[in-house]
Amino acid sequence: HSGNWTVNLAGRVGAQGTVVAYEALPHYGRSLAMSLKLLRIKNALVRTVAVGDSRRMMSLRWRSDDNQLLTGRTHIDPAAKTSPGVVEIQMVPLDEDLRALGIEFHDIAFMKIDVEGAELEVLKGASDLLSIGRPAVYLETEPEWIERMGHSVEDVFEHMAGFGYQPHLVSESGPTLTTADEYLRQYASTRQYNNVLFLASK
Repeated sequence: HSGNWTVNLAGRVGAQGTVVAYEALPHYGRSLAMSLKLLRIKNALVRTVAVGDSRRMMSLRWRSDDNQLLTGRTHIDPAAKTSPGVVEIQMVPLDEDLRALGIEFHDIAFMKIDVEGAELEVLKGASDLLSIGRPAVYLETEPEWIERMGHSVEDVFEHMAGFGYQPHLVSESGPTLTTADEYLRQYASTRQYNNVLFLASK
């Protein structure tokens, strides 16, 4: 989106590192690329495609039916009908796209996912990355969004467990192990966390 994560991570990986930023909405992708150019950030690559479980065209909703701009809530909408607030965009599996870019899975240390409910689709398209590269995965997952895609938060936790990943909540004191039930309880009460850090177990 606006590049907060991209700019921060580009500073952390240094001149020898690379950040690959995926932005599905073409307008935001162009804006992000321009911002990086103006900031003279040369170690970040913008890919204006959606990330999912397969290569196909997909409907992306960026305005509501009453024409409200969905800033920060642009999302994949498989059931969307043609309208000014919906654009057709290319979806790619992360494994496939990273290979095409010549990026080795072992070189990937961290992945941030914020896809408004399509978390499981992204993870299914990154099976080789999770198996081989074992990056830390910091993932936003909110019940009302993921259920719109026909999944549950529990499905995400189970999927990551299948790859040997353990879920953590991150506070100032560091990461603390959690479970899907604990995460959902706090989400329903205080909503202190809406992101989960998944770390590969040894």
